[in-house]
Amino acid sequence: MRMLKDDKYQAILQAARREFSGRGFKDASMRGIARRAGVGLSNIYNYFRNKDELYRAVVIPAQEELFDFIARQHTEDKVALNRLSPFGHDETVIDRYIDLIDRYRTELKLLLCHSEGSSAAGFRDAFADYLTRVSRNYMEIEKKHYPGANDISPFFLHVLCSWTVSVLGEIVTHDLSRKEVREFFGEYFRFEFAGWRCLTGT
Repeated sequence: MRMLKDDKYQAILQAARREFSGRGFKDASMRGIARRAGVGLSNIYNYFRNKDELYRAVVIPAQEELFDFIARQHTEDKVALNRLSPFGHDETVIDRYIDLIDRYRTELKLLLCHSEGSSAAGFRDAFADYLTRVSRNYMEIEKKHYPGANDISPFFLHVLCSWTVSVLGEIVTHDLSRKEVREFFGEYFRFEFAGWRCLTGT
């Protein structure tokens, strides 16, 4: 299998992105991808062993960048800064989050809504679990800075993180302008941060 990421590789990847976006993983076909890419079916197998490997090549960069972005917003140096904003996050961070969504809207929609039958089929649960772990660690960091803060039950935290996954799913499946997404996040983060401060008593 050739790993060289040449022009043909990129053409196959973009064709797969369109095929998966239009038909979902389950109903997409390698033949359809080959047709969209303008290559022979056998050519695809020079680069990818099977449909699942091709699907992962399309979506995994989005997952990795999303998870990395989230991790970078939940570090100790963010605790004091996040408390200064009425949104609970620096507004430039919100803009970078919107940039990420804009860049990977199709891939995130595939992961959240059209992954049935693929090895990424459990992405929603995996994402919620990841958010829960990151949030739990961040709460422990906050506790060092605010030792009098109230504890949050593990199940509430998990449900909140699952809700966050659903919110992202709603954003990528609706035809919202950047302005509308920005307006939504302004409301959403104010709502979330006010509730969080009320629960923790900080």
